[in-house]
Amino acid sequence: MSISDSRIVESPISSQHGPLTFTPTDAAQLSKSFAPEIEPDGGEEKKSLPRRSSRLPLMHPTWYSSSINNSSTDCLIGSGGSVTSSNNDSSRQEVPTVGVAEHDIPKLSVMFNRQKYYSRLVHPSDNRMRIPDHVLPASLFYIIPSNTTDKQSSIVTIFAIWNTMMGTSLLSMPWGLVQSGFTFGILLIVFMGLLTLYTAYRVLQSKDYLDFEAFEFSDVCKHYLGRWGEWVAVIFALVTFLGGMLVYWVLMTNFLYVTGVFIYEKASPNHTISNNTGPEVLCPTGYPIPENTSLLFEELLNNTVSNATSNSFYNWWSSTKTVPLFLAILVFPLLNFKSPTFFTKFNCLGTLSVFFVITFVITKAVNWGWNLEFYLSDDPNGYQLPEFRATFPALTGMLSLAFFLHNAVITIVKTNKNPENNVRDLSLGYLFVALTYLTVGVLFYGSFPLPKACIASNLLENLSTHDGFAVAARLFLLMQMLSVFPLLAYMYRVNALYAIFNSAWPGRTHVILVNLSIVIMCVLVAIFYPHIGEIIRYSGSLCGLVYIFCLPSVVYMMAKRSEEALSPIAILMHSTIIVLGVLNFIAQFIIKPSI
Repeated sequence: MSISDSRIVESPISSQHGPLTFTPTDAAQLSKSFAPEIEPDGGEEKKSLPRRSSRLPLMHPTWYSSSINNSSTDCLIGSGGSVTSSNNDSSRQEVPTVGVAEHDIPKLSVMFNRQKYYSRLVHPSDNRMRIPDHVLPASLFYIIPSNTTDKQSSIVTIFAIWNTMMGTSLLSMPWGLVQSGFTFGILLIVFMGLLTLYTAYRVLQSKDYLDFEAFEFSDVCKHYLGRWGEWVAVIFALVTFLGGMLVYWVLMTNFLYVTGVFIYEKASPNHTISNNTGPEVLCPTGYPIPENTSLLFEELLNNTVSNATSNSFYNWWSSTKTVPLFLAILVFPLLNFKSPTFFTKFNCLGTLSVFFVITFVITKAVNWGWNLEFYLSDDPNGYQLPEFRATFPALTGMLSLAFFLHNAVITIVKTNKNPENNVRDLSLGYLFVALTYLTVGVLFYGSFPLPKACIASNLLENLSTHDGFAVAARLFLLMQMLSVFPLLAYMYRVNALYAIFNSAWPGRTHVILVNLSIVIMCVLVAIFYPHIGEIIRYSGSLCGLVYIFCLPSVVYMMAKRSEEALSPIAILMHSTIIVLGVLNFIAQFIIKPSI
């Protein structure tokens, strides 16, 4: 067993002379004395030291522990088998030890602290002033086998890539196929998956061009583009988080509203809708429905409107007036925790919710059967809708966010046990994401029994409020989003505060103001513009323009130019990618898709 795969843990010593001060940093320094010395070729030590990034990454432990928790808890295992925990050296509990004579403790303490002082006079990489092996006897320490690097297998890496990209875009895929046309939409999903995979690969490879360790892509941007490049990367990472929070809030509002209506209907046996055996499928877009299916839907719609106006319940339980405010009262206290540790324990709910949605769509597709009939408003007799529609940029804007991984790809693959498989694992992750989107989009679109123009940007809106399976899906997703939203708000908050104040917790007032601004923006959007398809395509095209199309291409060309290896073909190819990103963003303001 090599010492590099082990962990040296202190056994605190206490006597009338006081405890022997020894920190985890000292343990790392002392461990060098046990390891065999390997000299470079020529017997000379390396002179170059790794450069450090001026802005540490979002969740990096070197500032996460100091800025968020303001202290770190060390688990101490004494020679006598006792376990203690402490927030600092001075408060460590006394643990009985064996193997050390009482009269040797003062001498060992003085000698060790002297060597500790000497070792700090030089750079930590300089071994000339390291603590000699004989200063402390081996009986004071246990060498506990452990994997300090916490490497993960390729399967875990692939699953992490898939889980990171799976989000609210999944519910909008059928709507995206409506905007682009069925066949052309499938081709667009494949094309955007390949394009975003390539630019994510460029982000992953960009760290190899540097002579220092890059914790995230913003460090690479700072190296090549200067301070403004880093700020652009950070700002648009914040825009990504904000767009995700807006979509989450609209969905949570909708799910909470429908859940409340379902409970109210079940608790009111005389309620009209509760006793109605109306259609399982709705058309919330207002598209004209053929005569053979319109009667029952219109009756249900009229009953809903009349009950909403005559019943006081709907006066204070409104999806666009009151429920967003009720949700704010529920969520705002959850945003003010210093650490998101509690909510990270519910990350598995995200994976379960995705599988639940897939199962839900497959079940509905089996029940409905395959229905690929198309209708136009000017020809309700069955004129087939073209496979290409001019509003296809709505889908490409959505896919820019659906395949967005570029601000996290370096962090995800950093701990891969086999880094030579990073490209393969990244490709497989994107493949599974594309297959998941295609499964939900194609099955729901192809089996939807009403005209395809009725498909809403949130596919659950096409299911009635008394559909038990749909209500269960909404309730499950609501619980999952209530646990994920504080994490998104936390990442947005610490990134913003750290960029401005160089601290993730500059003060409770700063944190409350940031959280309050988040909630206000989310409530306003849920009240005045509750269309998740539109929010996803606008935020996706904007963030995609910067993070997917521009920055990876610019960084790659600058890196190759510095190596004098930039070819005209590379310039043409990456310039085309940038132009596609610009056109994708501009097109969102030109088209008018159905919402």
